[in-house]
Amino acid sequence: MRKIVSLMLLLVLALGLAGCGGNQNANQGKSNNTPAQTGGVAGDYILIGSLQDISSSTAAWGKGVVNGAQMAIDKINSEGGVLGKKLKLVNYDTKNDVNEAINAYNRLVNQDKVVTVMGPPTSNIGIALAPITEQKKVPIFGDFMDERATTKNDGTPWKYMFLGEPSCSQQAEISASYTVDKLQLKKIAILYNQANAYAVSHVIPFTRYVEGHGGQIVAKEIFQNTDKDLKAQLTKIKNANPDAIYVPNYLQENALVLNQAKQLGINIPIIGNNSYFYPLIDLIDKSITDVYFLNNVTFDDQEVKKFLGEYKSKFNEDAPLHAFFGYDNILVIAEAIKKAGKVDPEAVRSALENIKDVKGYTGNISIDPATHRPLGLSMWIMKIDKGKYVSLEKYLPPAQK
Repeated sequence: MRKIVSLMLLLVLALGLAGCGGNQNANQGKSNNTPAQTGGVAGDYILIGSLQDISSSTAAWGKGVVNGAQMAIDKINSEGGVLGKKLKLVNYDTKNDVNEAINAYNRLVNQDKVVTVMGPPTSNIGIALAPITEQKKVPIFGDFMDERATTKNDGTPWKYMFLGEPSCSQQAEISASYTVDKLQLKKIAILYNQANAYAVSHVIPFTRYVEGHGGQIVAKEIFQNTDKDLKAQLTKIKNANPDAIYVPNYLQENALVLNQAKQLGINIPIIGNNSYFYPLIDLIDKSITDVYFLNNVTFDDQEVKKFLGEYKSKFNEDAPLHAFFGYDNILVIAEAIKKAGKVDPEAVRSALENIKDVKGYTGNISIDPATHRPLGLSMWIMKIDKGKYVSLEKYLPPAQK
C-alpha cells in the first residue's frame, strides 16, 4: 500500500495536478469525531467521513463545505434521521495537502469505520485518492471537478468515486455553448494559467466545442502562477480582433485579467467559469460590464436567500458558494444510505451509482453510472454589470440534456 501511495504522489506531482489545490505539507490532521464502535455506526449515529481544508490556502472553501453539511445533517436529524439513526460528520483537516488527505482517508476507513466520505472541492486530492478507494472500498462523494478524479484513462469510472457538481469538461461545454449558440459570438480568444490543471481542464473541452460548432479560436495566450502583468498577452488578443475572451482561472487571476483588459481599452464580452462570484466584484473596476460566467446557484432565489440568512445566523459570517456543495452532498449521501437500506459501504456505493433527482440547492442531482458524474445538471448564467451581479438564466447545452 505504501508503495502504491508513494507512486501516486509522485505521479500527481509530476503531472502538476494543481486542480483546485495548493499548499503541500505533511502535518497530521485532526478530527472532531468519536471513534466508531462498529462499521459505520457509533451508538445512535451513522458516521459520515469528511476530508476538507480547514486551516490552509483553501480553508474558506473547506469551512463552507463543513458548515453547509452540518446544516443538512441538523435538518435530517431533526426529522428523524436515516434508518432510525442520526447522522454525524467526522471531519479531518487535510490542510489542502495530498499526503494529509490520504492519511486521513485511511483513518476514516480503518479507525473510524465510516460508511462513506464527503470529498473536498480540490481535484488534486480527488485524483490521488481515486486508486486508493479501489482497495479500501469506501466511496467518496465530493466536488473534485477534474474528470480524472472520477474516470480512469480507459474511460471507465473509478468504482468508488462520485462527483456532485458538473465536471470541468461539462462546465466548459456549458460556457462554450452559451457563447457560440446563445450569444452568437464566434471568434473567441482564450487567456489562461497554463500551470493550473483546473484551467487547462476547462480550455481543452471549450476549444473542442467552439471549433466543432461553427466558431473559431483566434488567439490562445497563456501565463504562469507568478505572472502579474498580462498586458502583453492581452495586447496580442486585442490585435486578433475577437468577439469575446474566455478566461477560466482562479478568482484572483480572473480579477487581474478583467482589470488589465479594461486598462487596455478592451471592451468586448468576457466569458468565465464558476470562480467569478463574490468577492471578485470587490476586486475589479466598477465600470466593467459584459462579463458572463457560470454559477451553481442564483442568489436571487428565495430559498437560497433563506439559506444564506440561516447560515449567517448560525456561523456569524456570509456563506460561500461551497456551503451549498456541502449541504447538497449530505442530501445525496443520506438518500444513498436510505436506498441501501443498511449501513454498509458497498451497498451505499451501489446506491450512489443510481441516485436520481435528489433536489438540492444546486439542482436536481442524478448520477450517471457510466461516468459517476452528474447527469443533465444545468447551471446559472450570471453577468457582471457595472459593479453588480445579475442572474440571467439556467442553461444546459442540448448535448447534455
